[in-house]
Amino acid sequence: MKKVSILLLTAMVIISGLIPSRVYGENNYDKKLEEAILKCKKLFNISDKYDKFTSDVSSYDGVTNFYLNWVDSGEKLDTISVNIDSDGNIIFYDSYPPVYEEPSSKLPNYTKDEAQKFAIEFIAKVDPDIAKEIKLIPENYPTSSMDTQYYFNFKRYVNDIQFPENSVTVNVNKYTGEIRHYYVSWDRKAVFPSPEKAITLDKGKEAYRREIGIKPIYKTNNYYYRPMHINGEEEDYYLAYSIFGPSKGIDAFTGKKVNLSYYGPYYGAEENAKAMDSGAGLTPEEQASVDKLSGLLDEKSAEKKAREILNIDSSYKLNGKNLYNNYKNPGDFNWYLYFNKEISKDNLLYMDVVLDAKTGEIINFNKGINYGENPKPKISKDKALDIAKEFIKKMQPIKVDQIELMEDQYTEENQLTYNFNFIRKDGDIYVENDRIHVGVDGVGAEVYSYNLDWFKGNLPPKDKLIPIDDAYKILWDKIGLELMYTKTYDQTKTEGQNFEIKLVYALNQNKPAIISGTTGEILDYSGKPYEEMKQISYKDIDSSYAKDKIITLAEYGIGFKEEEFKPKDKIKQKDFVYILWKSMNQYRTDNITEDEIYKSIISAGYMKEGEKNPNKIVTKEEAIKYIIRVMRMDKVAEIDGIYKDIFKDDKDISKGLKGYINIGYGLKIISGDGEGNINPKYELNREDAANMIYNYMFNQ
Repeated sequence: MKKVSILLLTAMVIISGLIPSRVYGENNYDKKLEEAILKCKKLFNISDKYDKFTSDVSSYDGVTNFYLNWVDSGEKLDTISVNIDSDGNIIFYDSYPPVYEEPSSKLPNYTKDEAQKFAIEFIAKVDPDIAKEIKLIPENYPTSSMDTQYYFNFKRYVNDIQFPENSVTVNVNKYTGEIRHYYVSWDRKAVFPSPEKAITLDKGKEAYRREIGIKPIYKTNNYYYRPMHINGEEEDYYLAYSIFGPSKGIDAFTGKKVNLSYYGPYYGAEENAKAMDSGAGLTPEEQASVDKLSGLLDEKSAEKKAREILNIDSSYKLNGKNLYNNYKNPGDFNWYLYFNKEISKDNLLYMDVVLDAKTGEIINFNKGINYGENPKPKISKDKALDIAKEFIKKMQPIKVDQIELMEDQYTEENQLTYNFNFIRKDGDIYVENDRIHVGVDGVGAEVYSYNLDWFKGNLPPKDKLIPIDDAYKILWDKIGLELMYTKTYDQTKTEGQNFEIKLVYALNQNKPAIISGTTGEILDYSGKPYEEMKQISYKDIDSSYAKDKIITLAEYGIGFKEEEFKPKDKIKQKDFVYILWKSMNQYRTDNITEDEIYKSIISAGYMKEGEKNPNKIVTKEEAIKYIIRVMRMDKVAEIDGIYKDIFKDDKDISKGLKGYINIGYGLKIISGDGEGNINPKYELNREDAANMIYNYMFNQ
């Protein structure tokens, strides 16, 4: 108890330095802090042997949170952090060892099912009420051999209906079974409407189609730089039916649309960048890149254009300029100009301008505003919109008839600035990422910002667009509409009292609501066919000597998508390369082509271009060669004259591969036949390949 008293005293001193003593006493922070410390020590079995303790406190909107930290300077005890509110609710728990120790094995001591049981027991101990209203969200992504923890995500369910905004996450150490992290997001005073009088699902579908609907859209594949086919053809926009604008659902009682505060998963988003070549002794491709730079405005001409078009007077001084490639329209270049105007010694107004380096067209500008004291808006939202439209007519007289104002739930009356976004339309089809933005100063009644985001290339043909009714059938059958609770906000009310829980019909959040406009397939966000991540399992491995290893690899996402592993079949190079690639990319989806995998393996140096032979049967010495390269030990394996003859059939090993064989044997990735032979030319079965991949991953 004496030790506890010292810790409490330390905490009191720290807290008293943060909070005025009068308020501190009035709010009983000292008493509440003491209660919080004692509860956490008992709940998490925190020892009195800690010699360092710190705490902090925050109070916002009537809720007080204490942040408690225990540290052992002797580095024998785990560091522990807890966030607990003044009502005794645990918001956050985290513990980690003072010194990280590499696990002795890459294989966990506890299965995921065992760890899940520990996680559920922990939640029930920390907050029994929360434990009654949660369900585990299945995680279809495979376990990673690089992780030391299992991750579990639970969502709140009320009346057996999901409320996605409330969740619990728990991390469990794979080797010790200890809870390493706990976090809860929970609305404890929320009121949930009963679903008894909700409209039927069919009525919900009718309302969804009427009030929200899906629309034909040219979507982009979300690559930051637009990727190209090998032949140079652009591969960016694709035609689809999809939701448009902010995520919405249908009020399950009124049938009217409401904004959703929960946003679903983001599938298949990746980044890809391509460099532009230039130099002497030019190839045709290099010459084309150089030609793109011909005819560009010089910096003085660019500045003159910007000043003329935007009426930038001499009080604005140019203090910076850059020339960049346009990521959306490769081959175009933009001048970036940075102006400053001195209002006073300590007050500078800026104006940034981007213009097309060939045509001088304004692409973007953003102007600083000097409001002074107590500014008040002088124009309405409608007047600001009129100003924005007139500005677009002036800047883009041709494009003004190709855009439509987007719905915006955040722009309201009496704002200092109004912002409007217009989306491009090609006939009846929206072009998702082509937009014009205009910002209007509500005090000065002038445009202060503008951005043109517009693709100049050819959009995909629309003559093969499937009928909208077919798209809706796919939407209902393959994606689905379901009941869920969501938060809706009223910005006119005070924080903490400005939300209401509503029951809505919304699209299934676990699948992307993107339907190919030409094939009717569900697509991911890269525009490729969506493949739901599934746990790998096989029905034909019971008689395989490598059964347990094949199952373990499957748990880590390494294996084949088919239900049959075909363990006794000879393995082709393309299949060996695939599972080798999966061993290094356990989180990657299978939405990748054979050519892309080979390109990845070859570019990394794990295979040489001349070794590519997809349908060739892989031998033992070839397999270990690729594995040793993946382990980055090939330079050692290729040192000449240092490896002994240790097998009776060493003479059968191909030239240059003895080091690979010996290292693989020494690391227990491969083994002999029990009679002193290594059999380097032995053609691997698929089960042999799995055995080798397992050994390289988990035996080191």
